[in-house]
Amino acid sequence: MEKSFISLAELQAEIQLLKVKNFQQEEVIKERINSPSAIFHTITSLFRNGSSNNQSFTKTLLNQDLFTNLARVGIPLVMNGFLFKKSGFVAKMLITFLSQKAAKQVTSNTVTGLVDKFQGILKKFIPTTKKKAAPRDYGIPPDSESY
Repeated sequence: MEKSFISLAELQAEIQLLKVKNFQQEEVIKERINSPSAIFHTITSLFRNGSSNNQSFTKTLLNQDLFTNLARVGIPLVMNGFLFKKSGFVAKMLITFLSQKAAKQVTSNTVTGLVDKFQGILKKFIPTTKKKAAPRDYGIPPDSESY
């Protein structure tokens, strides 16, 4: 949808109009970014889950898998306690937040899938030899039944 211009004046007028529209749009975007309500909305949108806006925190916590709940506690403890022991408060807070988001992806299905893959890899490298069970001796001689 290109406009055809007959004269140079029309082209310059269109350029000026586009510059004014661009300036207006920049001002609207700057206003949205600099307003406190926009910043608050951005921060609160990070904590909301898109599919469970209507559910309360306790309902979502109870509906999660056991591995998910353990990961929500264990991952931040391991990360902050061992890997980032000497980091500051802000870094630990960010690590906790990101690990909480990552822990939502851990379910019993993913854990069992990883365990099965690991067992498959181990079976390739470690040969398993089956031993035959030794015959049980009950202390009865075999010839005692014939008398």
